[in-house]
Amino acid sequence: MELSLPRWAILPLALALAACDGSSTGSASAPQQACAETGPHACKAGDTEPLYTFQWALNHVTSFFRGYPEVFDGGLDLNVEPVHRQGIKGQGVNVLVLDTGTDFKNEDLAPNADYGMSWNFVTQTSDPYPVEAEDPEDSHGTNVAGMIAAAQNGKGVMGIAPRATLGAANYLEDMTQIFVAYGGADWSRKAHVINASYGKSDALEAYDTKGGKVDTYAVRGLKNLRDGKGVVFVKAAGNDFAKHQVCRIDDVQFHTCENPANDVEALEPNTIMVAALNARGQRSSYSSAGSVMWITGMGGEFGKDGTYGEDDGPTIFTTDVAGCDAGASQHKANLPADEITTDFMVGVSSRNGVPDNPNCDYAYMNGTSSATPTIVGVVALILDANPALSWRDVRDILRLSARKVDADYLERSPAPGKAAYGARLDLVTNTITLDQGGVADFTEGSTAAPLNLGWQRNGAGLEYSDWYGFGVPDAQRAVALAREYARDPARSRLGDVRIPGKFTGVMFWRNTLAPAPDGTPDADLPAFPYGKVATIGTLEGGEGVVDAFQVRLTGEGVCLGAVGIAVRSPAGTVSLLRLPNDQVAELGQPAADFRNYGLASFAFYGEAAAGAWEIMAVSVDPDKQDPPVGDPKKPPPDKCEPGAGFSLLTEARIITQ
Repeated sequence: MELSLPRWAILPLALALAACDGSSTGSASAPQQACAETGPHACKAGDTEPLYTFQWALNHVTSFFRGYPEVFDGGLDLNVEPVHRQGIKGQGVNVLVLDTGTDFKNEDLAPNADYGMSWNFVTQTSDPYPVEAEDPEDSHGTNVAGMIAAAQNGKGVMGIAPRATLGAANYLEDMTQIFVAYGGADWSRKAHVINASYGKSDALEAYDTKGGKVDTYAVRGLKNLRDGKGVVFVKAAGNDFAKHQVCRIDDVQFHTCENPANDVEALEPNTIMVAALNARGQRSSYSSAGSVMWITGMGGEFGKDGTYGEDDGPTIFTTDVAGCDAGASQHKANLPADEITTDFMVGVSSRNGVPDNPNCDYAYMNGTSSATPTIVGVVALILDANPALSWRDVRDILRLSARKVDADYLERSPAPGKAAYGARLDLVTNTITLDQGGVADFTEGSTAAPLNLGWQRNGAGLEYSDWYGFGVPDAQRAVALAREYARDPARSRLGDVRIPGKFTGVMFWRNTLAPAPDGTPDADLPAFPYGKVATIGTLEGGEGVVDAFQVRLTGEGVCLGAVGIAVRSPAGTVSLLRLPNDQVAELGQPAADFRNYGLASFAFYGEAAAGAWEIMAVSVDPDKQDPPVGDPKKPPPDKCEPGAGFSLLTEARIITQ
């Protein structure tokens, strides 16, 4: 469970683990459809299930938590009820949960379980039951599965796609088996959608290069599956907006500490990265942010206090490993001291004198690991409405159906009495000013710039935020779009995006005798330009429409934790691909040398690729950064010190649609 962050299960960053008024009122533009379902719960919403009142992500307006306005007012849901009332509930869609394992014997998961789409990497059987079920962390996969496809059967909770078919594997027990898990086995090849509530964003790994991470090629291979339409791959962004002291300014977290782009899988266009929203319609306090974000799902806050987690912000209610001696929900005597022990989570809660979790078969969980399955559930509804959609179609439908949330968050402050999120950072002193910044600050020689630009309308007229991607999808609108694609197949895009075979060298900075790579412009500098904005160089774009812009860096003697990277498009859109004062500063001196470190941005999606793309370094003075803390049980790493000699190779490429 990811209720006390950071935790490995939630996007454990050392290994793995991640209607406009908020009501379920539907979309006026979408016509009502005849019921497409049979059975006792045909075309009924989730109020047939006893715990549905706690599932605010499915119905915000009538939720139990509406009585707690301080943690609930202003939010929204995924608008799934109009779709459920049409009888669209994920029928015929195969969803594979790659995680810690899943308890298919849970009463709410058994009806949708497919052992033929499942695997246990430890027991080498098709039963994905968690190998350490008594450990609350091992409930993670069972929690995720219920959010997607807990059955509508009059018991417990209901998934967003309660008639989807579920497969599962304890992939996190052996992540060396990535090609097997990503469609290389008979069981994994059956998947139409993969839920990946895990990630690794605390390392600097080589991207798309000989000897680099094989993850890149495993993810790309997913595009060939599902009869060439591609498996829809949905991944959690991480839970480390606030993690290390070195990321804080004035002892406050103004910007994301860990960059989701550090997970090389996030750099691939067919990876749909998911941020988390709380019940108030704002970024969940832990949700990592970055320019690889595509969409936002529901994650909630922490749920530590009250009977159902209502006092400090509710999370997502779901299935658990069955029984009071296993899973995240157990008798209190069995749980470690740092676990959630509200009455619901220890099996003693009741309403109107009726126990509502007496067998501990249900739990709640937060994190982008929860936000991801809420999006996977919506994807299952989309594919139910139109199974012929490609991965690109599904990704676009999520974008087209998304709603802008938290529109003015740049003006909000992370703490009382502090500057706003959109304030400028003084790059010389590494202190926050009280002045709001903007794209005009990203010019050669500027000594102050903001670390967030909020919602921006790009040159294609699309609004994008590195906190929320394109926003929160409206399931009713998404299903209506899926049907529009069926009526007009010309809208569908079955072909792949165009990924250039290699990066183009933009500039080689140095003050050593190191030779520049062939064909790459170079410049001798007396020192690295810390403490200001400095133009690195430009990439000349060619024909086509942008899908993503990518940058790759190789450096020696460069304090990368003090260096941000910004890109300005020919249309004038500015995107921050990485920020100074992030978790790389916590790595200390060893992070001064890095090779083929990749970054990406979807902020330019839909713009014309042609023209000059300006790449800038936005750097603070490393001497003004806090020293790294490291593992308390070990000596801290040495703080990065700018070297007498340095070099930085900057490469870039444009992926087009």
